[in-house]
Formats: sequence, structure tokens, C-alpha cells
Amino acid sequence: MEWYFAYKQELEDVFRQAEERTAAFPAPFQHQGLDYLARFNPLREDSTRNYICYLLPFWLQEITGLSPEICRKLSLGNVFVMAHYLIQDDVMDTAADNCKSQLALSQLFYTECLSIYRDLFPASSPFWSHAQTYVGEWAVGVTSEGTEDHFQGNRHRVALKASPLKMAGTGALLLAGRGDLVQTITAMTDTALLVLQMSDDWADWSEDWDENSYNCLLSHISAEQKKAYRDGLNPEMIQEAIYVRGMLTSYAGVADQAVQQLESMEPPIPGLRMFARSIAEELAEEAVEIESGRSHLRRGGLDFWLSRNMK
Repeated sequence: MEWYFAYKQELEDVFRQAEERTAAFPAPFQHQGLDYLARFNPLREDSTRNYICYLLPFWLQEITGLSPEICRKLSLGNVFVMAHYLIQDDVMDTAADNCKSQLALSQLFYTECLSIYRDLFPASSPFWSHAQTYVGEWAVGVTSEGTEDHFQGNRHRVALKASPLKMAGTGALLLAGRGDLVQTITAMTDTALLVLQMSDDWADWSEDWDENSYNCLLSHISAEQKKAYRDGLNPEMIQEAIYVRGMLTSYAGVADQAVQQLESMEPPIPGLRMFARSIAEELAEEAVEIESGRSHLRRGGLDFWLSRNMK
């Protein structure tokens, strides 16, 4: 994880600043905000790992030549962008009883990100036009999942929900006078985000099934059975596809193809490439482990099957 450890000290500073700003929220939102940020702090063992959100400005340093201070500021802005949109997604998915409180906290996070980016980009900067585009992509992404099977259509549209995270990368390029690379780098970022979403969907397929949320793995299984998304599937059929027919192997192959595409794109962004490759390799390792379990079964290892699938 060289793509992470090289910037660990920078992330410590970014999240320290994020916590300081959040601690200044009005009561009771400072405590709620700090708890929410802790869920996504990559320095904590129990957090999620949304590395691309925080590290993209640092991965682009070789191209942009920006100072660590500016990269930290862009990363900090993206921390608040991420927090805002993840809360929006949570409320849309769950309609929780505390949605008023969640939406209020979300707006506080968004205000912080605007404050940070306004310091870096004047009103006339093309940054704001790009930011508006990314918000529009997010809106399309979160509302079209129920009607369009993106994984079997335009696969990169899977990444639309995470489009606002591209603000930091685009901002870095604009500050460096490399606006000519915005389209190329956002395409690379979308490819990495696709691989990340595929990994998340493998981990969350059961929960997504229960909540009727779109899931790339379920799309992959549906297509293999030549059916419309989720048509005729049930959890038992999904488990059979994964653990008996080896569908995770072909699914991991799709992720590997996406990473190969990313690795062929120019200019090279080593950190982004290594990040996406590490995710694809984890998927492949899971597939190999399942295939090993199938070999066990063929040799009569019923206990192995039961231990893995009857918890």
C-alpha cells in the first residue's frame, strides 16, 4: 500500500483539520459530525477506506507540482464533499427517522466544503462549472439506478454516484494550469471508482438485495442467466451462482479488465493505478478462495461448505 503509506502523515493533518472544523459546528451537530467523520477516517482501524477521495490531489502531485499545503486543502474539501453526499445517499436509501438531523448535518458539511473551495477558486474559475457537472452526474446516478442497468450498459455510469469526489482532482489540475488534462484524469478516476464500487457491491450484495439497492454483482449474475436485472433471482440462486458456478471469478475478471484499461491510459498516475490494482487483486483473491472451497467440496469437504455458508 505504498499509494497510502507515502501520504499517511498528510492524511493525519487533513483529518485533524476536518475534526477541528466539525467541532465548531453548533450543538448537537459537532458530536454527530465527529462521529460521522470517524466512520471514514482511514487512520482508524474500524473505518471504511475511501482512500481515493482524500488521496487524489496527492497522487496528482507529480503532474501538478502543487505544494503539500494546497493538496491538503483540496483533500480537506473532499472530506466534507464526501460526508455531505454519503449522508444524502443514506437518507435516500433508508428514509431513517432521524433524517432531519442527518440532512441538517449534511448541509453543515457542504457549507464547509464550499468555504474551502471558495478560498482556492474565484467565482470566475471553471472549477465551479465542473463542480456543477459533477453534482448533476451524482443526481442522475442516484435516481437512475432503479430504472437502468448501468453495469450491463455504459459500465462507467456506475461511478456517477461518486462524481462529486472528482472536484479535488479537477481543482488540482486547474490550479496547476493543466485544464487540458481534466477530461482524461476524470475518465481515469471514473475507472478506478468503477472498480471500487464493484468491490463494495461484492461485500454488500446481501444487504443491497434486502434493500432493493442496485448492485453490480447482482447485475453480473442476472446477465449470466440472460435475465433482466434481478428478474427471477433469489438469495439462494445468488449464493449458488457465487459458490457453485464461480461467478465471482468472472466478476473479478471484469474488474481486472477495467484496471488494465486504466493502466494503459496516459499520463500515468501511479498512485491511482496501484489503488485500483489492489482492489481488483483483493476481488481475485476472494474468487480464488471460493474456487478452492469448491475443490474441497468435490473432494467431499461438506464441512467446509457448511462452515462458510451456514453462519
